[in-house]
Formats: sequence, C-alpha cells, structure tokens
Amino acid sequence: MAGRPRRASDADIFDAVARTVTAHGPDGATLATIAGQTGLTASALTHRFGSKHALLVAFAEHAADSAHKVFDSARRRYDDPAEAAVESLLGLMAHLTDRASVANNLAFLQRDLTDPQLAAAAARTSAEIRRGLTELLTQAADRFTGSAELLADDLYTTAAGAQMTWAIDGNGELTDWIRQRLDRVLARHEHPTGNVPRSTKRD
Repeated sequence: MAGRPRRASDADIFDAVARTVTAHGPDGATLATIAGQTGLTASALTHRFGSKHALLVAFAEHAADSAHKVFDSARRRYDDPAEAAVESLLGLMAHLTDRASVANNLAFLQRDLTDPQLAAAAARTSAEIRRGLTELLTQAADRFTGSAELLADDLYTTAAGAQMTWAIDGNGELTDWIRQRLDRVLARHEHPTGNVPRSTKRD
C-alpha cells in the first residue's frame, strides 16, 4: 500500500522559507512559522529535514540548483541577451521590495559567511549567477569592449552593491535603482560601434 502523499513538496517548503526569511529574517524563520505557510507542522518539517539548520542548508542548496532558471526564463522573454542579463539579475532580487526585506536577507548572508555548509551553497549559487551572466553576454560580445566574463562580474558586483546603497540612501523602487546602474555599466563597456537596444521583451 502506498504511503500517504506529502501535503507540501520540498519546493513548496523552500518557497515558504524564502518568504519567511525575507519577511522576518533567519531568526524569525522558525519551523513553526515556515510550517504554517505549507499546511505542515513543525514536527513534520523536523521529520523530513532533521532540524532547522538542515532545512536552511537544503534551501540554500536548492537555490544553487535552481539559479539557472531565472536565466532560462529571461532568455525566452528577451531577444537582446544584454537586456536578458539585466532582467535576470533583477529577477533574482525581485523579492526585495523594501528596506526590511533587504536587511533580513543580509542577515541570512551573515549566516552564509559564517556557516561552512551555507557558505558552500552560497558560493555555488554565486558561481551559477556568474556563469549565467557570462553565457548571455558572450552572445553580445561583439557589442562590448573587454571580455564577457569581466562584464558579467561588473554587472553582478554593481547589482549587489546597489542593494546596499538603495537601502542606505536610495529612493524610488529598488528595481529601478539597480536597473539604472546596470545600464550605466553596459554603456561604459559598449563598443563605439555597438548598440544596446532596450524594450525587446517578447509577448
């Protein structure tokens, strides 16, 4: 006889972890709070993952495994690979809607920097983001000076730093703040004969 089906998939649980961390920070992301969003109980999460720490590690590893999806989606939606690169970075940060959400995710980053298992998953996620950006920008290499890998690094670093400057003294929407700075990076790297078209989103 088949066992009883789980009421929430691992993917559902990881989505709940992401929402809870963004809303309450890693300390506020208790098993009970996460479980409450999935129809499970805290004890069910413990049974499935072993502990809160193990759940957070599984969540971080899932983020690394699925980082490519945002690039795949942008590649399908935008004809211009440079625009797809920008929109991919914005998609990765779409959950950051106010200063509290930035602060809560930075609190999780602090754990990434001090916990070996979380650090390994974070490094793998970062490598996947760099790879995705580089692949897209390689398709537009004739339009920009320098290597696609270095341009990818500049975009990634700018996006990460722009979160901080917006949280400290920025105005308007975070996505607009980041997009403006990414566009300036592309413009500085643009070949004199190149062109960076915008608004090439597919229907």
